[in-house]
Amino acid sequence: MASLLGHRKFALSCILLSLIFVDRLLAFAVTGATGGVDSTTGARPLRYEIGQYSASGPPFDLLILSLIAFQSANQSDPLSYFQISGIHGFPRIPWDGVVGTGSYPGFCTHAATPFPTWHRPYMALFEQVLWMHAQDIAATFPSDQRSEYQNAALSLRVPYWDWAINPALPDVVTQTQLSINTPNGRATVDNPLYSYVFQSDAAGNGFPSSDPMANFAETVRWWSTSAQASNQTAANAALMANAPTILSLTYQLFTTVTNYTYFSCTWPGGQGGVPNNIEAIHNSIHNSVGGYGHMQFPEVAGFDPVFWLHHANVDRLFAMWQALYPDSFIVPTVNAYGSYYEAVGFVDSGTSALAPFHSDDSGTMFTSEAVRSIKSFGYSYPELPDWEMSSSQLAAHVRSAVNSLYNPISNTTVAHLRRNVQHRSANLADSFGGVTLDMARQMNVNNLDRQWSIAVSVDRFALETSFAIDFFIGDAPGDAPAWATAKNLIGTYAQFSPANATFLHPDGYPAGQVHGEISMTHTLAAGVLRGVIRDLSPQSVVPLLRKGLIWKARTASGLEVPLSDLSGLSISVFSRPVVPTTSRDRFPTYGAVQWQESVTAGKTCGGRQPRAPG
Repeated sequence: MASLLGHRKFALSCILLSLIFVDRLLAFAVTGATGGVDSTTGARPLRYEIGQYSASGPPFDLLILSLIAFQSANQSDPLSYFQISGIHGFPRIPWDGVVGTGSYPGFCTHAATPFPTWHRPYMALFEQVLWMHAQDIAATFPSDQRSEYQNAALSLRVPYWDWAINPALPDVVTQTQLSINTPNGRATVDNPLYSYVFQSDAAGNGFPSSDPMANFAETVRWWSTSAQASNQTAANAALMANAPTILSLTYQLFTTVTNYTYFSCTWPGGQGGVPNNIEAIHNSIHNSVGGYGHMQFPEVAGFDPVFWLHHANVDRLFAMWQALYPDSFIVPTVNAYGSYYEAVGFVDSGTSALAPFHSDDSGTMFTSEAVRSIKSFGYSYPELPDWEMSSSQLAAHVRSAVNSLYNPISNTTVAHLRRNVQHRSANLADSFGGVTLDMARQMNVNNLDRQWSIAVSVDRFALETSFAIDFFIGDAPGDAPAWATAKNLIGTYAQFSPANATFLHPDGYPAGQVHGEISMTHTLAAGVLRGVIRDLSPQSVVPLLRKGLIWKARTASGLEVPLSDLSGLSISVFSRPVVPTTSRDRFPTYGAVQWQESVTAGKTCGGRQPRAPG
C-alpha cells in the first residue's frame, strides 16, 4: 500500500512540474486502472451496468467512497475531480502541460471523427484516478473486512449506464443520499452520483460569467426555477419519451454500419447516406438528462457525475462495434469546428494527438491508433471476453449479445397482430401516441419488415445556444415545455451546443453541418397494431405522414424557436425494406434506402434527400 501511495504522489508531482515548467520534463501517463488484470490469460476486470453494480456490496461501497474522495480533492490539484472534469470544457486551461489556443471551451472533440477515440483515454484517466483513491480507502477498513475490500479495489472499474434498455436515470444517481458500508461502519452519505458541488464561484472556477451555467453551486438536471432544484422527474420523463427511438437507433448502429467515419459522427460512408451515428445518439441522452442543466451543454457536462456512466456506455458500444468491424477505422477527415487544442480545419487522422492525454511520462500523446484497443487500459465489458475467443468467435458472440439486448426475437410481431383497418379516432395523437419502450420491444420494432426514419441536417451552430427539435404525429401540445414528454412525441433530435456560442465565437461561427436520425418505426407499428393503418408499406404510411408528421424546435430552457431561425435545417424521411432475422447470431438484412420526398414537401424546412458535403 505504501508503494501505491508513493505512486500517486509521484504522479501528482509530475503534473505539477509539467504545469510549472515550459520545458516539460515529466508528464502523467494515462494507463487506466491496472489492478486485477491476469497477466497470463489477459482477462481484465469488467465495467458493469450500474443497475447490477449498485447491488454488488463492497465494490459499490468503494465506488461511492472513492468518488467522494475524488470530488473532495482541492480543485487546484490536477488530479482533482474539478480539473479532470474540466478537461472536457470550462475552465479552458492547460492540463498536464498541454496548452490550447482555440476558442472552443475544452479539449473534447465533438462533430469530428475522433469523438469516440478521444473519450476513451479520457474515461481511462478518470477511472485510473478513481482506482487510486479506492486503493487508499480499502486499506483503512477493519482487519476482518480489509481483504475483501482490497480485492474489490483492485478490480474497481467505472460502471456504465445502458440507456437503450434501462432508459430511466438509475436510482443511484437520483437519490441525494445513500446508505453504504464505510471503514467506520454503516453510514448515510451525501450521494456523489447525484451532483458535484463546486468549491468556488464562477470567478474562482474560471468560468465566464456570460455562461448561464457559470454560477450554479452544484450540477443540476432540468433546473426548476420555482423549486430552485433539479427536476429529475422531468429528466426521466424525457428519457422515457425518447426510449423507443433510442432502442432502434442503438441497434441499427451495429446492424447497418460498416464505416467508422459514419459510425462516429460525420457524414461520408454508411449505407445510402443514412445519417445515424453514435454521437447523435449520445447527444440525445445529454439533452434528455440535462434539460436546462449541466449535461445539456458540452462546456460543463463533464461535471455532472452521470456523464461518466453515460460515456462508459458510449465507449462500450464503440468497443462492441469494433469487435464486429475490426478492419474499419479512421480515415483522414477535416475537423470543421476545432477544439481548445485543434484549430478549425485541422485534418484528423489515426495519428493525430488526442490532447491532453499522455501515454508515457516523456510527453508522448495518445493517438486514435494507439487507443484502438481497450486492452491497453485494463478493462473490458460483459459482452467482450476477448481473451478467451478468436476475433471471429468474438464477433459472433457480440452479434448474439446485441440481438439479445436490443432485438430479442419472439413470436409476437406486428405482422402476426395485423388487423383489418378499423374506424378510429380522428385524433392522430390518440391513434399513434403512448408508445412505451416495453410496447416497442413487444412489437419487435427492430425486426419488422420495414424501418422508417426521419433524417435531420442542420448547421452545427444554427443557433447561439443548444436546442432540440421534437417530432410528432398529430398536433403538438400548446406549451413548448410539454413537447419533450408529449404522448404523441416520436422522438427528439438534440443539438449538443454551448449555452452561449456567440461568446466562444465572437467573430462568427465555424461553418458546417451535423446530421442525425429519429427512428419512427415504433410509432407506425403501433398504428398497425391498433388497426389504424394496414401495414408499414409506403402506400399505407406516406399519406399518414404527409398529413400528420410535424416538428417544432425549442431551447433547453423551453422557449419555442421558429424553424426558420435554424440555419441550414432540412428534414427528410426515408424507409428501408428489411428481411428480419430468425437467428440469434445474425442481424436483419436491410434493403436500399428509399427517400420519401413527398412526406416533407411543402412543409417548413422540409427537404428532399440529404446531400453529403463536397
